[in-house]
Amino acid sequence: MDNETREMFELISNKLDGIDSRQDEIFKVVKAIEHANQVHKAEIDSVKVMTDYHEGTFNHIGKITNSRKVVNQD
Repeated sequence: MDNETREMFELISNKLDGIDSRQDEIFKVVKAIEHANQVHKAEIDSVKVMTDYHEGTFNHIGKITNSRKVVNQD
Protein backbone atom coordinates (compact mmCIF):
# COMPACT_ATOMS: atom_id res chain seq x y z
CA MET A 1 0.00 0.00 0.00
CA ASP A 2 1.36 3.43 -0.84
CA ASN A 3 1.57 6.26 1.66
CA GLU A 4 -1.33 8.22 0.21
CA THR A 5 -3.71 5.27 0.52
CA ARG A 6 -2.50 4.54 4.03
CA GLU A 7 -3.09 8.17 5.06
CA MET A 8 -6.63 8.04 3.64
CA PHE A 9 -7.37 4.86 5.58
CA GLU A 10 -6.01 6.44 8.78
CA LEU A 11 -8.11 9.55 8.18
CA ILE A 12 -11.24 7.44 7.63
CA SER A 13 -10.42 5.37 10.70
CA ASN A 14 -10.03 8.50 12.83
CA LYS A 15 -13.34 9.89 11.59
CA LEU A 16 -15.08 6.60 12.39
CA ASP A 17 -13.61 6.67 15.89
CA GLY A 18 -15.01 10.18 16.31
CA ILE A 19 -18.43 9.03 15.13
CA ASP A 20 -18.34 6.10 17.56
CA SER A 21 -17.53 8.37 20.49
CA ARG A 22 -20.32 10.77 19.51
CA GLN A 23 -22.74 7.88 19.26
CA ASP A 24 -21.71 6.72 22.74
CA GLU A 25 -22.22 10.23 24.11
CA ILE A 26 -25.65 10.50 22.50
CA PHE A 27 -26.61 7.10 23.91
CA LYS A 28 -25.57 8.19 27.40
CA VAL A 29 -27.59 11.40 27.11
CA VAL A 30 -30.66 9.50 25.92
CA LYS A 31 -30.31 7.04 28.82
CA ALA A 32 -29.99 9.95 31.28
CA ILE A 33 -33.14 11.57 29.87
CA GLU A 34 -34.98 8.25 30.08
CA HIS A 35 -33.93 7.85 33.72
CA ALA A 36 -35.00 11.42 34.52
CA ASN A 37 -38.42 10.73 32.98
CA GLN A 38 -38.81 7.56 35.08
CA VAL A 39 -37.89 9.44 38.26
CA HIS A 40 -40.30 12.25 37.37
CA LYS A 41 -43.12 9.76 36.76
CA ALA A 42 -42.43 8.09 40.13
CA GLU A 43 -42.55 11.48 41.86
CA ILE A 44 -45.87 12.32 40.17
CA ASP A 45 -47.28 8.93 41.21
CA SER A 46 -46.21 9.63 44.78
CA VAL A 47 -47.95 13.02 44.74
CA LYS A 48 -51.11 11.37 43.37
CA VAL A 49 -51.09 8.81 46.19
CA MET A 50 -50.66 11.51 48.82
CA THR A 51 -53.45 13.58 47.23
CA ASP A 52 -55.79 10.58 47.22
CA TYR A 53 -54.96 9.90 50.86
CA HIS A 54 -55.71 13.50 51.89
CA GLU A 55 -58.88 13.53 49.80
CA GLY A 56 -60.05 10.39 51.58
CA THR A 57 -59.25 11.92 54.96
CA PHE A 58 -61.18 15.10 54.13
CA ASN A 59 -64.14 13.09 52.87
CA HIS A 60 -64.16 11.06 56.08
CA ILE A 61 -64.05 14.23 58.19
CA GLY A 62 -66.92 15.65 56.10
CA LYS A 63 -69.00 12.52 56.68
CA ILE A 64 -68.39 12.70 60.43
CA THR A 65 -69.32 16.38 60.47
CA ASN A 66 -72.51 15.77 58.49
CA SER A 67 -73.52 12.84 60.69
CA ARG A 68 -73.08 14.98 63.83
CA LYS A 69 -75.19 17.76 62.29
CA VAL A 70 -77.96 15.25 61.63
CA VAL A 71 -77.79 13.95 65.23
CA ASN A 72 -77.84 17.49 66.67
CA GLN A 73 -80.87 18.56 64.60
CA ASP A 74 -83.11 15.85 66.06
